Amino acid sequence: MQEVKYLYQPFEIEVGEHLVTVHNRTNFTSTDEFRCEAELAREGEVFDIVPLELTVGPGKSGSVDMPFEIPEDGEYTVTVSFSLLEAEPWAPAGYEVAWGQGVFGSRPVAAKDPEAQPTFELVEGIHNLGVHGEHFSVLFSRLYGGMQSYRYGIDRNGGRELLKAIPMPNFWHAPNSNERGWGAPAEDGQWLLASRYAVPRRGPDQPAYAIDGGTATFSFTYDLPTNPPSLAEVTYRVHGDGTVDVTTEVTPGEGLNDMPEFGVMLITQPEFDTLTWYGEGPEESYVDKRHGAKLDVYTADIEDQLAPYLRPQESGSHTGVRWAEVTDRSGRGLRFEHEGEMEFSALPWTPFEVENATHHPELPPISKTVVRPALARRGVGGDDTWGARTHPEYLLPAGEKLTFTFSFRGIM
Repeated sequence: MQEVKYLYQPFEIEVGEHLVTVHNRTNFTSTDEFRCEAELAREGEVFDIVPLELTVGPGKSGSVDMPFEIPEDGEYTVTVSFSLLEAEPWAPAGYEVAWGQGVFGSRPVAAKDPEAQPTFELVEGIHNLGVHGEHFSVLFSRLYGGMQSYRYGIDRNGGRELLKAIPMPNFWHAPNSNERGWGAPAEDGQWLLASRYAVPRRGPDQPAYAIDGGTATFSFTYDLPTNPPSLAEVTYRVHGDGTVDVTTEVTPGEGLNDMPEFGVMLITQPEFDTLTWYGEGPEESYVDKRHGAKLDVYTADIEDQLAPYLRPQESGSHTGVRWAEVTDRSGRGLRFEHEGEMEFSALPWTPFEVENATHHPELPPISKTVVRPALARRGVGGDDTWGARTHPEYLLPAGEKLTFTFSFRGIM
């Protein structure tokens, strides 16, 4: 409905660097009948709200000068909104009927100076490798092929455990109703196998690891049981402050179809039940359903991220995410970041558990928080629900080597 409301709004609003242009799509109503305001913000912090004097008659277009001087010290949004001056039988005064948004500048990316990083210690064992820093420790398993433990914080046990399972490359989401309509689960089954049954390579060279200045790098290789076989590699770069950069690379087997999604599934503690993100929202959004989502900072209960569709299915993703945090009620948890824009999902269930439930009461009791940062997810489609596929421009490229990098760290 967020998308539908935006596409049917009476005014089409273009927010440019120098001009705000409004196209009045109505047959009889002038923009004078609404309050028009422009808001300047940066990452959820509002700096100014000013009224805009703009009269555009039915079927006409008009422009007004940009009311703000955009600073150059970060990424700013200018949101122009039309709202009701007085209450109507169908909505209260102040109800927003149309909006448009411009995004200007870019977020500064602070380069990490290896020389300025806190020191850490590398510990080598028979079955595990470990990195110990001032406020964190990371354990990598030779036997099970991945990051076995990530502890962060200050307590008598050396920090709070933030992982419940080894993070794994993920190519699957619970099929939505549109995908079931055109038979996606049967076509996508190879990527379900790849997500559930990836086999870590073992041997004296696994994981490959190295110390480079103030960072330690660990790389794991996974054989994916697709037909023909595929290959994935996950590389962790651990910094002295406890930040971990995660790079996932997949090489699909020749001839395989597009993936439902490409990212990482990380399972953390159930008490981290609050999601805060700087990205598009407030409702869920996907690559082909994101026009109605505003860029802002939002907070929501993770349990509410699974939309109450009749049958549980893929939902709760957010596009354009720059950073996100999953935290408990005291603000402790994990922070995820991406230099550009990623898709991000946090639910109390894995995609496999969501898919297995035919109705919401069949979902398991909440025992974890499942975080899925992703390079991209297949668009939801929806031209119809009995055979129409997602448009090609909203698919992950088939048969191509793909790479996705994000970072995470603990929050005390």
